[in-house]
Amino acid sequence: MNNVSRRAFVQGTVATLAALQPSMWAMAAAQCVSGFLPARLSVDCATRANFQLFRQNSASLGLAGVVSMNHVEGRFGLYEAGSLLLFPWLKPKGQAQRTAWRACVPTSPTEYIQTGPIGGTTLPVDEYFCRMVLQAPWNLFIGFTVDVPYTAGETRLAWFSNTDKLADGKAVGIDWTSANLNEAWFAGSRWIPADDTCSGKGWRQVIADGLDQASAAVC
Repeated sequence: MNNVSRRAFVQGTVATLAALQPSMWAMAAAQCVSGFLPARLSVDCATRANFQLFRQNSASLGLAGVVSMNHVEGRFGLYEAGSLLLFPWLKPKGQAQRTAWRACVPTSPTEYIQTGPIGGTTLPVDEYFCRMVLQAPWNLFIGFTVDVPYTAGETRLAWFSNTDKLADGKAVGIDWTSANLNEAWFAGSRWIPADDTCSGKGWRQVIADGLDQASAAVC
């Protein structure tokens, strides 16, 4: 997003989540449904290629991110538990450019097919990625989005953070929220917690490490 549209989006997100926060934490008494937390995520060649596409066009593209919480079968491939998958979505500038970017959909750890990024959609981009691109059960993933780094003010909010420099020498910003994917896995929280609730802190660490892997040289 450009600075204006991104700021408006962030403000809207903050207002919405602030309104939801009391009911969300009331739900937090629910048990965590899984103790699964891999030491490291698997990062396929399609995800690495999509990360590079984002890096080269970050004013026009963001990344939808999901991690498989179980063995998942989609239309184009099988994804083992703990697989990090990234896929680009168009920001307003990207939609206006009408550039024929080629995004990658994994068919195996090393092979992929190409298609266009996620355009305008009424679904959250992480859920759209699962439902319409991977054509896999969305309820078997946790979700987040990747963008350029957030401001210091934005990172005071529990659901935004920036990474340290990744393998390519640059940082990214992560929005840890998902409208529909995370609640079942994190005791009712729409964002992956920054504390030890349902191993949220550990998940943030392995996802950041997965992004570090993705930023390295393409397969």
